[in-house]
Amino acid sequence: MKAFAQAARRLARQWAPGLWIGAIRQAFEAQQQGDELLPPHWLVALWEPLPEDKPLLPRWPAVAAIAPRSSEQALLELMRHVPEGARVWLADEIIDWALVAQIVLESDRHLEDYHRRGLAAFIRAQREADSAVIAQAYSDRDPGFEAMKRRLLGD
Repeated sequence: MKAFAQAARRLARQWAPGLWIGAIRQAFEAQQQGDELLPPHWLVALWEPLPEDKPLLPRWPAVAAIAPRSSEQALLELMRHVPEGARVWLADEIIDWALVAQIVLESDRHLEDYHRRGLAAFIRAQREADSAVIAQAYSDRDPGFEAMKRRLLGD
C-alpha cells in the first residue's frame, strides 16, 4: 500500500507543461476459467511530456502495457515507466484505447490465451463504439446543399 500512496502523490490534478501524460482503463472483467477465477485487467498508456511547440498528444504512446488485479496495480505499472520524481497527469478522453490494446496484443510476448481473447473483445467493442459515433455525428450530407438541390430539382 505504501507504493500506491507514493505513486498517487506523483499525480497532478491538471495538465501543465513538463508533465508526463498517463492513462488507465479497464480492458476486461474477471473471468472464470474452469475452477480458476482470472483477475480483471487494465490497460495503461504513457506519453512523454509534450514539447511546447507541439501541444497535441501523439497518437502513439511511449508505453502501452497491461496490468492485472486492480486499478491500483495499473497505477503502479504506469509509474514503473515514469522517471523517478516526475509527475503524471492522467487523461482518458483523448486516448485511442483500441490502439493501446492492439499495441499490447501484438507486442507482449507474455500474454496468455485469455489475455488475447479479452483484448480482442475489447478492441472489437471500441471499434464498434467508434463506428456508432461516426454514424451518429458525421455525415456527408450538407443541409444547405440538400435544400438547394431540392429547390433546383424538386423532391
